[in-house]
Amino acid sequence: MNLASILLKTIIAQCDMETWANSQKHYFPTEYSSIWSYLNKYVEQHSVLPSFEDLRLAVRDATLRDRFTALEKIDEIDIEPTILLEYLKNEYTQVEIMNQLEKYLSDSIAMESAQENIEHLQSIVLDIEEKVDLKDTSTNMRKMELFEPVEELEKFVPLGLNHDFDRLQTFGPSDFVLVGGKRGAGKSITCANIASNAYETGHSVIYFTIEMTPRSIMQRCCSISTGVPAAALRNRNLSVGEWEQIAQWWSQRFEDGERALSRYLSHRDFDKYHTELTAKPLREKQLDIVYSPSLTLANIRTELDKKVAKLQPRIVVVDYINQVKRSAVANNRMGQYDWTEQIEVSKALKTYAQDYNVVMVSPYQIDATGEARFAKGILDAADAAFTLDAHNKEDNVISFECAKMRNSDEVSFTSTMDWASLRIGPETGYIKDDDDASEEVYEL
Repeated sequence: MNLASILLKTIIAQCDMETWANSQKHYFPTEYSSIWSYLNKYVEQHSVLPSFEDLRLAVRDATLRDRFTALEKIDEIDIEPTILLEYLKNEYTQVEIMNQLEKYLSDSIAMESAQENIEHLQSIVLDIEEKVDLKDTSTNMRKMELFEPVEELEKFVPLGLNHDFDRLQTFGPSDFVLVGGKRGAGKSITCANIASNAYETGHSVIYFTIEMTPRSIMQRCCSISTGVPAAALRNRNLSVGEWEQIAQWWSQRFEDGERALSRYLSHRDFDKYHTELTAKPLREKQLDIVYSPSLTLANIRTELDKKVAKLQPRIVVVDYINQVKRSAVANNRMGQYDWTEQIEVSKALKTYAQDYNVVMVSPYQIDATGEARFAKGILDAADAAFTLDAHNKEDNVISFECAKMRNSDEVSFTSTMDWASLRIGPETGYIKDDDDASEEVYEL
């Protein structure tokens, strides 16, 4: 008699569908695989667990019938089946950790760099997390509230790309938003706008970047917030007034930044001002940028574990989903060119949105037909998805066509676009037709 046999006996005897639904075949030792598989097939066919009487009539295989007979003879113990399942899950997890670590120590550790070793260990954790359900997913009417608590509603944030759209739709903790576009269409610019809008309204943001450096992201956000042309900021070719705008924006990131700003206005030496500011503590709400050219799911999880409790971000940006790797382990699949890999990454980002109580935003590439490149299935996990069209830059507009909206009607919109500062909206934009007549493409 062991834990697995006691649990199976209890589940069958009590017809405990809730505990059964939370069980997994790999939690049980190999010798119980046939029992679990038979029960699973029976439930799929009949939507209920069989009794031992049902099993005596239905099981044709003599060996399997003997195993069920042995189970029936086991004495039940006075422990809740959910607790038994938790014990079994813990046993499985411990064995799996030991097995994977043993294989890792024998096969890889001596051949990998320090960074590769860390990423390999992170991937082991990720793999085990996927195999072990750590959350209680069951609910009932007593546990359920019809409306979001008031304090939760305060966590909902607008994208800030269009005032009229924001009045209809905000996004809250656990939402996963995808922004699609062709290469160079403005996906990262859109994400920088979303991040800037959230930060300027008093929320922390964590921004993962794969292709752009933290300085480039910060410069974009500064241009978007201040209206200072991005090219002028990058080249330090600024007027006196523009230097003041940037200094004002930068002061908001640090404690007692106003005092340093006042001194800057007297000496006008920005480098001196910057040195003074960066010696001060950061404010509670931050725009935190994580740069990783080889970003993996394990990297994202690790950084969120370190930062979420302290920063309490409303929005997390991952720029961009097609280049996130599921794992850094050698012999990994084809990454951005493998649709199965991309779907797994998308599901993981949705899970992170739920686990860390944030709005997760990520751009994705679309092909010539407007579909998600390599993996249309990445949209399955998303709560909302938009494809963008920058049109002709002379129009100074950018359109967002809704590709998916899980919890409301699909709404598309067009916003003004200032290509100098990279600022999107928040006003509704208009596309000029061939006769130079203004046509509103805002759809509500």
